Amino acid sequence: MTVKSESLPDIKILKSEAIDAIVKNLGITKAAFFIRETISQKTDYLEIKEKLFGKKTAAELYNEILEWKTKR
Repeated sequence: MTVKSESLPDIKILKSEAIDAIVKNLGITKAAFFIRETISQKTDYLEIKEKLFGKKTAAELYNEILEWKTKR
């Protein structure tokens, strides 16, 4: 199996694009409320990752995504 490697996006650009998309789709008031609520939450990303993916490897997740995409 060959896994295609892509470079990671610039985080500053990614954040800017995400905020632009949220504002565009929700409007400034809802976007500001959403961002405030999201940033103020204490989130344990490792706990969430464990609940979502368990002990699956990146390669296993990648293959599942490919299978899902081909079924669409």
